[in-house]
Amino acid sequence: MGVVHFRGVVIQENQVGESGKRILVLAKGIGRVMLNARGAKNTKSKLLSGTQLFSYCDFIAYEGKGFYSLTQADLIESFYGIRMDMDRLAEAVYLTELVERTCPAGMEQDETLKLLLYSLAMLEKSQVPPRLISRIFEVKYAQLSGVLSNEGCMVCSRDDAPLYFNESAGEFLCKDHCFGGEISLLGAVQKAISFITEREGKQVFAFTLSEEATNQLDTMMRRYLEIHMGVRLKSREFSKEL
Repeated sequence: MGVVHFRGVVIQENQVGESGKRILVLAKGIGRVMLNARGAKNTKSKLLSGTQLFSYCDFIAYEGKGFYSLTQADLIESFYGIRMDMDRLAEAVYLTELVERTCPAGMEQDETLKLLLYSLAMLEKSQVPPRLISRIFEVKYAQLSGVLSNEGCMVCSRDDAPLYFNESAGEFLCKDHCFGGEISLLGAVQKAISFITEREGKQVFAFTLSEEATNQLDTMMRRYLEIHMGVRLKSREFSKEL
């Protein structure tokens, strides 16, 4: 027990009582950390800005028996610009919920933290379509989580031939290992997946896709995450309803 310091981004916020909050932070070197923030909703609270969703801060907390009580949150980046556009906001909310629902507790998740921060920065300031940013995040996050390789066919690892996607099994396959019901990947989609899995940091966002290719990637990754990560979130579809 005692005072702890860490840096991280708020991926979930919940109100506690009339003025308090409980926030979930993805923290560098630690992973998921739940923090109680008394009075954080008060307009004069020094914790107000640092406990909002997407806030990237240096946190200071007191560690009690099984809980952390937040005492200070020095804001590094609020990503406030995301809130100025509903499409960007919808995708950012989805990405934080995806991480909150699927990121394992009790272990550091620094690569996921970096990916999330890059994605939020891209959503705030770049000209890349918000929906494509989310699809890029999904592909790279699936790779970081160990459920997607960069070796092409999931049976033989062949990566020098056209690939197909089996929706029922959630598998990328070469022609020799298709077993019925597959759809052929557009060449641009296959290249995009390879591009993302072979690169790191901001480089994963350095391409564009046509609407047709984005739609195919969207459909496949929705099913892929449902099968391999056990998640299908309503927030993923929200931007399409705007």
